[in-house]
Amino acid sequence: KSCLLQLRVHDVCCLNENLSNLRIDVTQNHATMTKRKNEDGLSTSIAIIGASYAGLTLANTLQQNSSSIKFTIFDSKTLPFTYVAGGDAFNVPSYSSLATKFSLKTSRQANNGLTRKDVTESLLDPVSQHLIVGTRIEKIEQRNNSFYLHTRQKLQSSDGASSTAAASSNNHRVHGPYRCVVGADGVRSKCRTSALNGTFLIGDARWVNDRWYDLGLRRIERGADIAILDGLELGELLLRAEGTENKDCHYSSQSFPLAARTKFCARQIQIARMKRIVSVLMVLVAMMVIKTLSMLQSLLLSILDRTKIS
Repeated sequence: KSCLLQLRVHDVCCLNENLSNLRIDVTQNHATMTKRKNEDGLSTSIAIIGASYAGLTLANTLQQNSSSIKFTIFDSKTLPFTYVAGGDAFNVPSYSSLATKFSLKTSRQANNGLTRKDVTESLLDPVSQHLIVGTRIEKIEQRNNSFYLHTRQKLQSSDGASSTAAASSNNHRVHGPYRCVVGADGVRSKCRTSALNGTFLIGDARWVNDRWYDLGLRRIERGADIAILDGLELGELLLRAEGTENKDCHYSSQSFPLAARTKFCARQIQIARMKRIVSVLMVLVAMMVIKTLSMLQSLLLSILDRTKIS
């Protein structure tokens, strides 16, 4: 009996030790998962693709007016953004009112001629903590009314140039879930290509591909100004929709006015573009049919004339 009692006491001690180790493992795993969740941005609600004038204006609009809406900005470039640095004066009429509204700080006065670098740095400084740079968006996935971004991290090569390590699985990450994805990533917009419900387009991603006929003149003259106005307008729409939307679903944009849905929703933009393409094709087909019928009519008349003569 004494031996059996000792064995049972030993078994109970071992069981308690195993349970303690299990609790420690569970606690550590929970802490690791929580940390990974925060690092991956799972607590954010809006993903902004592109740290451009449009994307940064949208981010500033959300940050200045709401503490409940969280966002993450993704950009494929790495800091510093040398691709927007320019020495020439940068005339953006809407920037002055935006700088006053959001108390943006620049290294020089607006009337002294702001450069692209001045405008970008002033927009980037208040929201830089939400920025993830050097990541290329490879895919936008929609699952259970949420969005996930598949990204590939750019590596710095030995010669200083950045390159995307497509072969390495360690550089592939999935960020999400997000309730909304905004494409401010320019002409070759990944968000525009996917055109999912709950995704929006601003800046060049929204309008520049549909103005091929002006050879890019409007983009040169007013591209940055339109981008800033787009970011400001969509930000105000999202702020108004925040109180009416279901937090478990993506932004359906049903609370947007019809004109705003047509203007910013990626799916609506794609549908409108397809309608224009179909309309142009129908006109071309109709012209070809009319031309063909005219040629057939001329041919028949010539045959009849020859028959009468013979």
